[in-house]
Amino acid sequence: MARYCLHGLKWNLLFLWLVGLALFAGVAIDFIPEMIWHDQQRIEQLVLLVAVSLAVATVRRKKLLVSLACLSGLSRIALGSAFVLGGVSAIVSALPRFAGLEWVTILLLFTLTLVLAVEGFHQRARYDVWAMRLVVTLAVVVAMKVMMGYVASIVGGLRLDSLAMFEGTFSNRRVFGQVASLVIPLLAYPFLIGGMSKFTRFSLFILLVLWWMLVIVSGTRGAWMALGFSAVVMAGVSWRASARWLKIQVLTFSMGALLFGLLFIWLPSWIGVDALIENRLGDFAALSGREVLWELAWAQIQAHPWLGIGPMQLAALRNDYGAHPHNAVLQLAAEWGIPAALALLLPLGYGLLRMLVRLRHQAERAGGLLVCLSGSLLAAGAQSMVDGVIVIPYTQTLLVFVAGWALGVYFRDVALRPEITDSRVWQLGVPALSMFAVIALLNGIFPEILNRAEVTQAYVDAGHSLIPPRYWGVGWIP
Repeated sequence: MARYCLHGLKWNLLFLWLVGLALFAGVAIDFIPEMIWHDQQRIEQLVLLVAVSLAVATVRRKKLLVSLACLSGLSRIALGSAFVLGGVSAIVSALPRFAGLEWVTILLLFTLTLVLAVEGFHQRARYDVWAMRLVVTLAVVVAMKVMMGYVASIVGGLRLDSLAMFEGTFSNRRVFGQVASLVIPLLAYPFLIGGMSKFTRFSLFILLVLWWMLVIVSGTRGAWMALGFSAVVMAGVSWRASARWLKIQVLTFSMGALLFGLLFIWLPSWIGVDALIENRLGDFAALSGREVLWELAWAQIQAHPWLGIGPMQLAALRNDYGAHPHNAVLQLAAEWGIPAALALLLPLGYGLLRMLVRLRHQAERAGGLLVCLSGSLLAAGAQSMVDGVIVIPYTQTLLVFVAGWALGVYFRDVALRPEITDSRVWQLGVPALSMFAVIALLNGIFPEILNRAEVTQAYVDAGHSLIPPRYWGVGWIP
């Protein structure tokens, strides 16, 4: 009987296991040392998406139908229209193979969000427990890997370089900032439910303090803006529901700032270790060239308002700052067109707004989990206005995990008995679309996937100091 229950647990949480495996491998295992982390994490994401496509086409087709049935009719129409318009934009773009690659990647990420939502909807507390274990495990792994560089510098008397500390986990410390914006709001959840031993509570408290300290160390201004925005909105929308969450975050942030001063300022000075700690306070409001990228995207919106220039096509416009505009709204409007961007963003924004309304009017029933998930999504949304949250592969996968979890929690109260229409159209259409997605994905990544390390090294050898990420580490196309 126990073996049967364990077998059922594994299959009922199949997509959570797959996402967890991709997220864990993305920060813990350096499969090809010559390849930068961005490209390794993209390849791991591609394996995940192919697995999702095959599962949805066969044994997990009904999970997708249940999730679609839970959405409102207007949301289904809007989201379907967005992807149809995005597909047309990809076909008529200057570089349709690259445009189709990004289009199908986002389509499959959205599909993964829906099936994760159904798992969370059906498995309820069991899903929450394992999802939270995944968050804590990832947080521990990332913190340990980053801090290993610190310990090696202090023990070995080497120069302490805050920029280099993140290189063994992410290709750029700003990716850590994006991950922190999603993870830090969630790490407070165990404190809201209680039932922990003193040792577990103390360990999780130290973990959250460490993450706040590492945000300071990373110098990622976008994370500060995102987490601050999230806290202000949560306090303004529903102070009763979020008060404890906010107090935990303020306390751990204060302890993190104190720990930063102790470990990165006082201790290196005391033992005589040279320390290079990036200080972004002097240029906190500087845009670092983002205004150039925003103007470039805005020019394309004005020139191509209806269908845009095609997904990923901003990466074909060479400039000195980046292959994406560091703004999700401008990126979608410039590349997919204004109608598709609105059809995609409005249902997502409306869904988040409904979660916040529930927190405001049902503070006692909403529970701490919805507070943490809402805070995480708010932070990600805010950071996507100044950073590549919807571009970086690891952040994309983590965002899908959080969004699917949040949607599943929301479904538990508003869609208890969704009506499923498993017609012949769906029986044939879902597998056909899934197989088309796999073919489009494979067609888009070949032959570029075969020489990622060589392309990056050749780019660096050519004297380029900036590696502009987009789909791959060196993001320029073609």
